[in-house]
Amino acid sequence: MKLSNLLASAGTLVLCAMPAMAEAPAKIAELFGRADAIGNPQLSPDGSHLAAECSPLNLHTICVFDLMNGGEPVIVPKFADTRLADHYWANNSTLILDVEVYETLQTSSGLREYTFERAVAFNIVDQKPIMLLRDNSSWIDTNNLAAIDPSKDGKILLSIVMKDDGPTNVDRKVKTASNYVYNLMEVDLSSGKSKIRKKASQSVVDAVLTPKGDFIAEIRYRDNGTLGHQVSVVAGGKTIFERDRLDFNPLSVWGLDTTGENLIVFLSEGEPYGLFRMALSDGSLTPIDDHSGLVGPVIDQRMRHVVGYEYPGDFTVQILEDPDLKAHVEAIAGAFPDASVTAESWSDNRAQTVVKVESPGMPADFYLFEPGSGALSPLGNVAPHLAGRALGAIEPVSYIARDGLEIPAYLTLPPGKSRADGPFPLILMPHGGPEYRDTLAFDWWAQAYAAAGYAVLQPNFRGSAGFGLEFRDAGYGEFGDKMVLDVADGAAWAVEQGISRPGDACAVGASYGGYSALMVALQAPGAVKCVVAVNAVTDPFAMAGAADSNSFYANYIERYLGADRFSSASDKLRISPVSRAGEYTVPLQVIASREDGTVPFEQSEMLRRSAGRTADLEFVEIEGEDHYLRTSLGRYNVLLNSLDFLSRYLPVE
Repeated sequence: MKLSNLLASAGTLVLCAMPAMAEAPAKIAELFGRADAIGNPQLSPDGSHLAAECSPLNLHTICVFDLMNGGEPVIVPKFADTRLADHYWANNSTLILDVEVYETLQTSSGLREYTFERAVAFNIVDQKPIMLLRDNSSWIDTNNLAAIDPSKDGKILLSIVMKDDGPTNVDRKVKTASNYVYNLMEVDLSSGKSKIRKKASQSVVDAVLTPKGDFIAEIRYRDNGTLGHQVSVVAGGKTIFERDRLDFNPLSVWGLDTTGENLIVFLSEGEPYGLFRMALSDGSLTPIDDHSGLVGPVIDQRMRHVVGYEYPGDFTVQILEDPDLKAHVEAIAGAFPDASVTAESWSDNRAQTVVKVESPGMPADFYLFEPGSGALSPLGNVAPHLAGRALGAIEPVSYIARDGLEIPAYLTLPPGKSRADGPFPLILMPHGGPEYRDTLAFDWWAQAYAAAGYAVLQPNFRGSAGFGLEFRDAGYGEFGDKMVLDVADGAAWAVEQGISRPGDACAVGASYGGYSALMVALQAPGAVKCVVAVNAVTDPFAMAGAADSNSFYANYIERYLGADRFSSASDKLRISPVSRAGEYTVPLQVIASREDGTVPFEQSEMLRRSAGRTADLEFVEIEGEDHYLRTSLGRYNVLLNSLDFLSRYLPVE
């Protein structure tokens, strides 16, 4: 394989010539704000090509490398008014690109903002993008892969789930709950046209299929109104699992295990709890692992088998059940004893495997492993422009919250500095989610602040994932209270440790982390002297109210909010930054992505309007970016503006 050519091409794509780095905010923002140079590398089925997220000229797209013949990579053009979300191979010459389209539409209740999901086929030979399911444009989301039929090379199967209110529901005085119709669509990759392969209308919302599209199991859902929700699994014509009177969906069906005789399911509520094999024959459950908390599948995209699972620790902990992949990762891990090694992609015959190697605080490396020869070849680094540059050292720490709960966290110090060099101005940086967590992995945002001379503390406050059920559940009902105070208590710990001085801190966060940063200034006066909130929730009850009433999503939000514990409207307003905008005594910077489909732009706008002239609020709008800051332009704008703001209110001596 001509990997030397691949590396040379990759270098020309991701390394833009820049002048010598000066530690001014603009230079730090440019350096650390660059989009990932390589991400989500996916091998073609025969292992001849590699498709990976890349950033030629700092533009976020896909680069396709010919591993056999070398040469210049194929760069997938950016489609107008879309953002890349994911990609996978349908066959050896065709990539499927999942893209997002953001639109503002007029509805009966006014203008509403929507993020639509679409699938695009991109043939690397003729390099022509084809929008799939374009003959069914009435559907909002058309990118749900159900199966890839190896016997039909030019076709894939996508699933579409629609609500069906029935022909008479409009006239009924008492409305009945909507039924769901599952449409399995066979899609032609060369034309984008589709036809229905099968329609399932018995409230089917998902299905597990063979690679050829035969139904193995159906997941069904019904909203029974005041009687709650019902979920069930049907296989072989019989119901093998059922629960009803639910407020929260306990069931995630990932797919078949490697034997083909069991489903891999995660039950996140009630008893039994955890990861199980569910026998297709009778629904009996066999525990896989005594894991509690956030866990996800490792799936073979083409065969649709679950080859393992992973959950967050200091790094991603990956447990592989596919014997070949497990052997590959174990062989490579021996060469990197102090690093995390995970399988990212593989050829159909397992002759090649792409792995990711991560060390604390360092940008990840990707390698191609060929077990037949034992060759391990570098493919690229997430941030090659940082090679040779000293980065901030990161360490796991913990502290005791005011009510006695131990809070795990990560501390990053300025490059080349130790605690003995303190105190430093401190950035408190709570994560989003809130059911998420920070790790030891490279964090461009935290490292940028460290490069500017700040110590950065990232608390995994109660309610965070990855620390057990008891710790997660301790966050329920504490959305704006103890979860926020846990963050503030991190500032007090940093003072006790000599890392910072009293009050010499600012809070910075995005999404729920932005909400937490805003609330720290209200709930713990004196803890911080400024706040930066990016794509932040500012009115959590409005977010909950915008969700479908009694939906699983609405119930999820309300569980963290503890909505049932608020005795009055005024009590709800207490944990709403919008309602308390006039109480802010520290300067605020609010940064918002106009095309945010997760936390609506309106959430930031509401805070700006509520603050009026009563608060010192600086508002920054980012065009062409979504919630997740995946582009160089979005990251650069966040870093440039926040570093300038911090230099005024939390200067580094």
